[in-house]
Amino acid sequence: MKTIFLDIDGTLIADKGIIPQSAIDSIRQARSNGHQVVLCTGRAMSEVHPEILDIGFDGIVACGGNFVSTFDTVLYQRYLTREELMEIYDFLDSNRIDFFAESNQGLFPSKHCVAHLKQIMHRTRNDPSTQAISVFLERFIHVLKKDAPMMREDISKITFLESDVEFRYLQSRFADRYELFEQVVEFFGRNSGEISILGTDKTVGMELILKHWNVSKENTVAIGDGNNDLKMLGYAQIGVAMGNATERLKAIADLITTDVAEDGIKNAFLTLGLIEDETSFVSPL
Repeated sequence: MKTIFLDIDGTLIADKGIIPQSAIDSIRQARSNGHQVVLCTGRAMSEVHPEILDIGFDGIVACGGNFVSTFDTVLYQRYLTREELMEIYDFLDSNRIDFFAESNQGLFPSKHCVAHLKQIMHRTRNDPSTQAISVFLERFIHVLKKDAPMMREDISKITFLESDVEFRYLQSRFADRYELFEQVVEFFGRNSGEISILGTDKTVGMELILKHWNVSKENTVAIGDGNNDLKMLGYAQIGVAMGNATERLKAIADLITTDVAEDGIKNAFLTLGLIEDETSFVSPL
């Protein structure tokens, strides 16, 4: 039996927030076949909506590894300290970098973050190739906790938007104290990224889940699409990149499946023998 670690955005969820029915059916069939399926996402729990959880999973690694749970047991949760938040907030504000702070209770935007997100939403609205981004951002802005204080005790990660400040400059300032990930969400723009707790990434959660279940790493599969999935795919015995994945991720993958909207999850599960159905369409490397 396999333990499958599954990213959400661009892997489970396609454009406009749609979860392909083939992905839902495949996950449920894999679990009925005795496999364990774990969500492994950069999203905080506040962003993992009921329509996702209702598919049925055995556990979750959320907020990029800062929250780990088997749903009946919380295995790990970590937060940025007040001093760390002050340091990060002050730097981002002084450099006019818009951002939002993430916790399991919600997302908390900086002063000009919503206006910046609306700019991205408007510039993607009229192009058919990017309209799905505009639809997503409209819903995303709606759920932001705009009037709540940002100095909280339960912040695990900070996402910052595009700016003229080079990402490598942030690395030079913070890489010795925090984990930094570049342009995790592509449409957040150049020099965007995430700041998280040093020593924490998705693989921390994966290891905790495996230890809790007494499962061997040799029986693991990881499926993702973004650069923040590089360590996840590298850690698993079999790493699968979506057809819509970044080139960096495809370069290290053991398999490349089809796009998320083209039955990518189903085809990966078929090729790996996790479910039974018609011929699959993935590319072994």
